[in-house]
Amino acid sequence: MECAWIDEEWIEDLIWCPSQCYRRIRCDGKIYTLYLRWRWEDPWEFRIAEGDMVSQRGPYIIDLRTGKAGRLIGIDKEGKPILEEIKWEFITDDLFSKYSYYFRDLEYKEAEKQAEQLFLRWVKQELSDP
Repeated sequence: MECAWIDEEWIEDLIWCPSQCYRRIRCDGKIYTLYLRWRWEDPWEFRIAEGDMVSQRGPYIIDLRTGKAGRLIGIDKEGKPILEEIKWEFITDDLFSKYSYYFRDLEYKEAEKQAEQLFLRWVKQELSDP
């Protein structure tokens, strides 16, 4: 299996809450997005999305419980969000939680490095198993 980073470095969006970081990688022709998220309280969360989260810009409404997300394109007359279907989806739960990694808000650089290592371990296991 061959993997190559699309982004030379992490795309860091640390101004807003939630703070988010993205890094895309292509493995055997398929694009994955490594997604880090921190919201008001520790720790950082790490999920893997199949598809390109960066090319279809938000704002997004994401239900992390179900993994479903949509791009907000407006609000209807009842005040409910109008969502556009997105072309990516989360394919893992929070891997930091699963493997007992804990990174506080200012430890995002360490979280990025660990996310890369976990992704390479995950992709090797997931895509190598029949």
